[in-house]
Amino acid sequence: MSDGSQADTPALVESARSGNRQVARDAYAALVNRYQEGIYAYILGRCRDPEKAQEVVQEAFITAYTTLDRLEKAESYRSWVIGIALNLLRRRKKEIANPDLLEAATDSRQTGLEGLANQETLEAVRSAIEELPDNYRTALQMHYFDKQRGRAIGAELGVSEGAVHMILLRARKALSEKLKAFAPEND
Repeated sequence: MSDGSQADTPALVESARSGNRQVARDAYAALVNRYQEGIYAYILGRCRDPEKAQEVVQEAFITAYTTLDRLEKAESYRSWVIGIALNLLRRRKKEIANPDLLEAATDSRQTGLEGLANQETLEAVRSAIEELPDNYRTALQMHYFDKQRGRAIGAELGVSEGAVHMILLRARKALSEKLKAFAPEND
């Protein structure tokens, strides 16, 4: 059914929506096989827990299959499933240890007030990022942690490369505003 190229994703989505159960299952299995590893890696980067990431990704694919009629642009299937997975991850946030990549920045050797201040700052950054709109969070994640460029980020978000630059600019500005209280004072 599929030669493995991503260009046939819209055709697979349409087949998965078909009334013929066997055709729909085969098409959806091809979509899962094509995108499962990449989406798993993306979610694992967010939660740092392989078991929880696997659970979230499996649930995301099941949710996507049962709500496939809600997908407006078949070519955006991958982004749509990632969005579902991120929403599921946010819902499970309290269950998942180390909910984001900033955890790696903590230094357990710090003690006393300095360690407490750094932990407070990390929590403020986490909270500020969590409050950002989804497209801002995704753009920041892809740019700073995944080292992606404007074109790749634009493809993920479904916007032009120029729009990505504006999204990143606005995301950094919004994050800066939320974190003003943690900026060093000008003496």
